[in-house]
Amino acid sequence: MPVLQPVHIMDISVKNKAKEPAMPTGSPLTPARSAVAPHLSLPAAPLDLLALNIEATFAHSARLVASHIAAHLPDTDTLLATLPPGALLGKPDTYARHLVHVDPLERLSAMVLVWRPGQSSPVHGHRTWCAYRVLRGTLRERHYQWDPASQRAQLTNTVARVTGSTFSVPQGLQHIHALDNASDDIALSLHLYGVHRDHIATGVNLVVQTAGA
Repeated sequence: MPVLQPVHIMDISVKNKAKEPAMPTGSPLTPARSAVAPHLSLPAAPLDLLALNIEATFAHSARLVASHIAAHLPDTDTLLATLPPGALLGKPDTYARHLVHVDPLERLSAMVLVWRPGQSSPVHGHRTWCAYRVLRGTLRERHYQWDPASQRAQLTNTVARVTGSTFSVPQGLQHIHALDNASDDIALSLHLYGVHRDHIATGVNLVVQTAGA
């Protein structure tokens, strides 16, 4: 992945409770256990096996994206220097997003997110592949499992993502999550999305309902 180049900065704010498409969670830098996803039943229809192996390919690609971010991302100070004055203070009632890179072939966009204490994302899967790296502070990530029968997501576990944590997932509902800043300090994270800047608002997050909501 080429080194991120600064572009004209764009501030996109997202309300904590806004109805928007959501983002998913997936595997960190760990190898896949199997070429076929273990949580799915054995193939029953003609294309089931093909679909399962394509899913495994997408998951592997997501891990490669995370590894490239870890290997080629410029140091945090260099990246944050591209932001305008005051950008790192965030906003009082939403987490703030600042565009820092646009691919000329419209294959991806990169944004720095500023999380004040208590700010959070909705529970979501993803409409495209996504990746993020915690630049400063600590974010809390809640993981969910999708239940096709009830059409809701069930909370499974919660983990802390500290500075340097890198995560990437393919699109879909296999990896559903929510991020929030449960600390007393501002947290910063870099997010990459497989869409052009004009489609970030509608082409990334796949918001879902949770069990008990």
